[in-house]
Order: sequence, then structure tokens, then C-alpha cells
Amino acid sequence: MAYEYLQEQVEMLKVGLTPTSIEHAVATLLSQGEDPGGGVSGYRLARHLLGGSPDLTDVQVTWVYEKLKPTLRRVLEQVPSLYYFQGD
Repeated sequence: MAYEYLQEQVEMLKVGLTPTSIEHAVATLLSQGEDPGGGVSGYRLARHLLGGSPDLTDVQVTWVYEKLKPTLRRVLEQVPSLYYFQGD
């Protein structure tokens, strides 16, 4: 996938991310199992928000996650049952 297309997807996600949509996405991912260490990684969440396309490389998903991180953090702060854990 071209980065221009991914940038468009990022912009659409930024506009469409709501506390309800994030809560639903996290619940869906948790129903599939937790990541090592518990919870859902931002990387896995980004892949899911992009539709889980197997065509996406790890580098592309990481790029998208880095672009979405501030928006994800802001939206997650609005959901008391979820929290954003920033690791190394």
C-alpha cells in the first residue's frame, strides 16, 4: 500500500475515532485474546482500525500507529475503563 493511501486512512481515522469506537475495537481485540503482558498493543489496535489487511507490512502499521498515537491517547483518556500505557 502506498503511504499516500495510508495517510488518507489515518486522516479518516483521526476524524472518526470516538470513545465508543475505541471501546468497541478494544473489546473486539480482547475477545480474541490479550497481548503478552496484558491488554491490547497500540500496534495491534492500529492494524485492527485499518481493517486488519494482511497486505500491510509491519513497517506500514508502525507508521500508521505513530501518526495515530496522539489521537488514540486523547480518545482513550475519555474512556475511564481503558487507559493508554506508554512503554519504551
